[in-house]
Parts: sequence; C-alpha cells; structure tokens
Amino acid sequence: MNSTADSDLFDRLGRPARMRQIASYDLFAPGLRPRLDALATRTAARLHAPVSLISVVLDSAQFVLGRHGVGGWMAEIDGIPAEWSLCAHTVLAGRPYCVTDGATDPAHADNPLLNMTDMHSYAGVPLIDHSGQAIGAHCVIDVDPRTFTDDDLALLADSAAETMRILDEHRRS
Repeated sequence: MNSTADSDLFDRLGRPARMRQIASYDLFAPGLRPRLDALATRTAARLHAPVSLISVVLDSAQFVLGRHGVGGWMAEIDGIPAEWSLCAHTVLAGRPYCVTDGATDPAHADNPLLNMTDMHSYAGVPLIDHSGQAIGAHCVIDVDPRTFTDDDLALLADSAAETMRILDEHRRS
C-alpha cells in the first residue's frame, strides 16, 4: 500500500465513535481469551476450517482476541498491521467479506500476510456492537482456495453474535 492509501485506511478505521466503542470493552479481562479461543475452536470445527480468529480492528492494527489453528510465528504475535488485515475489509464493509483465493484475487495478491503464510481463502463477518459499530471480525481461514456458502456465513454470523454476547459481559460502564 502507498502512504495515501494507508492514511485513508487509518482514517476510515479510526473514526472516533468506533474507537470509543472499542475502548469501552475490557479486552484484557481475566478469562476472556480462553472463552474466545474455545469459541474460535468451535467455529473452525463447524466450518471445517483449519484457522479461526476473533479480532478487534483498531485504526492501525488488528488485535487477535481469540484463535484456533494458528502456528509458527503467527502464534507468537497478537496482531498484524491493519493494511495486511482481511478483517479490516470486513469491518469497513460492515457485512460478510470473503476471499476465494488470495493468491489470484487482484485486491489481495500482494498482501504480505498471504504471501508469508499458507492462507488462501477467508470468510469474515463483522462484530457489531450495541451501537451499530463494527468493532472487529470473526473469521475462518483455509489453506486451500474455497468458496464459502450462505450456510457457512450464517454459521459464522451465529458465532459472531455469540462473540458479542461474551464481549458485552466485559463492557465498562
């Protein structure tokens, strides 16, 4: 990405109302990560996907709150730059976002994350809070090109709704 595109991305993701909503959650609450990891594991199993993530997308980074199936260097980090994040596209769209094959998709073929990993396909749904803000995404990732069905997206949306119920237990007043 060029600096103009990066700046636009940061501006769009960094809208003050959205950032205030993210700040209203205690994302480091004891016990939160294990619950979200378990939910990510269930989602991966239900969708027969090797990887599932639950993340919050800030203005410049994606922060992973729950994960399943992530190994190697990816397991050692809690986030990635927003410009690498497919979940950022989900957040900005405010609706499900799918990539059938990142290696051949012109919008994602140069994505460093896809080029450094075996990730090819992606399906994500936004995490919409009580105010209507998309604060993050719940996604599944496959190592093979894959077309996600409406049923897949419905299952993922159900898991995203469960994610928000869990996060709402950790809202600051």
